[in-house]
Amino acid sequence: MSHITKVEISNDNWEACDTDLIVIGVYKDKSFTPIAQSINEKNNQLFNVAIDLGDVKGDTGESNLFYLNGKRILLLGLGKKEKYTAKVAREVGGRASRIAIEKKIDNFFIECLANNSNECQALGEGLVLGSYQFFDYKTKNTGKNFELHSVTVIGCSSELIHKGVAIGDAVCLARDLGNYPGNVATPSKLAQVAEKISEEGGMKTKIFDRKEFTEMGMGGLAGVAIGTDEPPKFIVMEYMKGGDNKPKVLVGKGLTFDSGGISIKPSAKMDEMKYDMCGSTVVLGVFKALAILKPAINVVGIIPSTENLSGGKAYKPGDVLTAYNGKTMEILNTDA
Repeated sequence: MSHITKVEISNDNWEACDTDLIVIGVYKDKSFTPIAQSINEKNNQLFNVAIDLGDVKGDTGESNLFYLNGKRILLLGLGKKEKYTAKVAREVGGRASRIAIEKKIDNFFIECLANNSNECQALGEGLVLGSYQFFDYKTKNTGKNFELHSVTVIGCSSELIHKGVAIGDAVCLARDLGNYPGNVATPSKLAQVAEKISEEGGMKTKIFDRKEFTEMGMGGLAGVAIGTDEPPKFIVMEYMKGGDNKPKVLVGKGLTFDSGGISIKPSAKMDEMKYDMCGSTVVLGVFKALAILKPAINVVGIIPSTENLSGGKAYKPGDVLTAYNGKTMEILNTDA
């Protein structure tokens, strides 16, 4: 896994920034963010010249590099000012991180390209999410494995930016678990991650193994799991910091590999069936964010996790399973 983890706040003047890259913004109406305006005024209307030539339009997704006193100045298009939302701020943060990586710049300063709390938080999210890369199984360093180390945001709320960074970190955890191959991101691995998050956040987590949840009557999960030797898990996480309020309950599918069972899937792209557990990664990501941010709410996370494989013990079309609520179900297709 690789993503930026160090995001700092500064109120320094942009001219004192000791970095190779400064990121600023321009809107569709050709108005500038404060630092962009200052740079423009002190350097012979540098950006206005580019606007007059038609190279800078301020459109969302636009990026233009300028070179000034040995530094790169990245002017990002922010679109229409009245349509600048948290979604756009998140995309802007992500674009800044990706361009820095592309230029092999390991740290940069970025102006607080936000007008309210939602946008400020979203900018923090975008900075982290845009820096995400997955290098874990690359055995050769071809020179492309460049990592972004740190970002300094000028003029933003530290609390809001770091809230966004925490959420971004949680999303990156979910991405990592989804990107791991099926022989690594097993039900046991998910259980270990759940227990680690639980320790970090002072939560209660219970892991039920095959024998336990089978005896409890979870015939559906037990039926799917019977064809695999990989130990299945039923994971329950409880974050209870909201007093007597009813908890929100999140259930995430944790099928760490789904061959389809006896009703086997087509071989094309079957490798992507490792992604059948991404519901569980979302739940774990949410609990990672809860562990860091510690909001005053109650949340329960439930993750039934197993592989679905064919074999001598696997359940078959026509089998009847008994669910936890006592209802019977005839299996017509082990993939559906």
